[in-house]
Amino acid sequence: MKFQFEDITQLFVMDGHGVFVWTAVLVSLVVMLWLIVKPLADSRSALKDVSGDITRAALTRGDA
Repeated sequence: MKFQFEDITQLFVMDGHGVFVWTAVLVSLVVMLWLIVKPLADSRSALKDVSGDITRAALTRGDA
């Protein structure tokens, strides 16, 4: 198997295009990470709100 780049420096520089390529990769990874983390945080927050609502309703009815 023949690799496209002879060393790691060429991989990062990519004949002058490395800045654009690696910036695009970094932005894509950040967006994908955000698309995973944000819904999980929102879900956790929603569950905490629902739990508080249930507790408040139980205290109002006198079930506690």
